[in-house]
Amino acid sequence: MASALALVLLCVGCSKPHHGEEPADEQPLMVIEYCPAMGQFVNIMPTYEQGDTHADMCRKAQEALNTNSLISLGGFGGYVTVCFRQKVNNRPSAYDFQVLGNAFLMQSNAEYGSSEPGIVYVSQDLNNNALPDDEWYELAGSEYNNPLTRHHYTKTWHKSDTTLRNRFHTQPYFPEWIEDTVITVSGTCLASHHQVFNGTIAQKVLDYGYADNKPNSDADGISFDLDWAVDDHGNSVRLDYCDFIRIMTAVDEVYDNIGELSTEVAGVKILTTNK
Repeated sequence: MASALALVLLCVGCSKPHHGEEPADEQPLMVIEYCPAMGQFVNIMPTYEQGDTHADMCRKAQEALNTNSLISLGGFGGYVTVCFRQKVNNRPSAYDFQVLGNAFLMQSNAEYGSSEPGIVYVSQDLNNNALPDDEWYELAGSEYNNPLTRHHYTKTWHKSDTTLRNRFHTQPYFPEWIEDTVITVSGTCLASHHQVFNGTIAQKVLDYGYADNKPNSDADGISFDLDWAVDDHGNSVRLDYCDFIRIMTAVDEVYDNIGELSTEVAGVKILTTNK
């Protein structure tokens, strides 16, 4: 039976909040789902060991994120779901949380870099069962209304597929703790924005609203606002808070010299106003 993530959304306009945010006092996060798609860093970020279960891999991902170490979400549709011991409140005219990654910019052209964008989704625990099984809302970023963005995009990953493999990473690319032999994922897929500079492939850095898109030193660039939330019909939704945050790889691209694009995450931080 295939795993599935059905997050199908339409178009809406967004606006950016004001500056003036800083991470709150350390709020340890909990990983409640770690479901990467196939990828060259899957099973090594974090490391899979024989016999590990999904719960074991969630624990390893949680330990990594709480120490700002990287985890890989693999190719399109791979995701991680986290929560905190408190709700993430929607602060008026301000960002609400940050997602850390490992993106960097080209020195010769700061409009391009290593962007491997992930879409961020949020949910409220309205049924109070502490599980991420209520409605999910996409935080619509700058590419949401781009006519090249593919909503309702579905992809199936097969364990037997070897097309992603490269000589740099020889471990299995399919999540070893998943018993199924296929993973079916669905969601919003962003268009390709790559260019080749002197033989090196680089991705155009998107304006706002995506994980692993801008360097961690760019506080605004890695920040997210609950006011960007939209429902599955593309309507803006007013959320006073969220309980769960999900980051999902939002590109479906593979290149000969760098392999697939896969969102990496190094932490999620709740924000508070400057003191």
